[in-house]
Amino acid sequence: MKYFSGLLFLAIMAYLISPYYSLYEINNAIEKNDNVTFEKWVDIEEVRQTHKENMEWKVNNVGPQGGVLADTMRKGINAFGNVAADTIDANWMLERLRKIKGPLWEELTFAFFESPTRFTVRLGQLGREPLHIQLTRQDWFWRVT
Repeated sequence: MKYFSGLLFLAIMAYLISPYYSLYEINNAIEKNDNVTFEKWVDIEEVRQTHKENMEWKVNNVGPQGGVLADTMRKGINAFGNVAADTIDANWMLERLRKIKGPLWEELTFAFFESPTRFTVRLGQLGREPLHIQLTRQDWFWRVT
């Protein structure tokens, strides 16, 4: 029984540490300017889809509601949001992450499991335009989504 509980403890610890290892690998890819490794840790299509969903939510829930002008603005912003989401690629993400001065660890202000397959990281202080990174468990790895 001691052997089993020891293995269970190690498995749980490995699971809890694994998203931080992914952040470590992402940080190394950023520092070494290694696009291939960076793309391995990022699901670009999922990032684009999430960006589109966030834009749609903002359009539908923020700003004027109802009326011809509001509907026209909503359609224009939706079109712009779709075009903007299509321009998201690994280079765009790398540029945003390079704006962080120093390693990601120094700017890490929040890290939390939202669920067994989702992990959220905030880089920077609230109120100062922090960068939020959502990691999702895909197979055996945590990837940015």
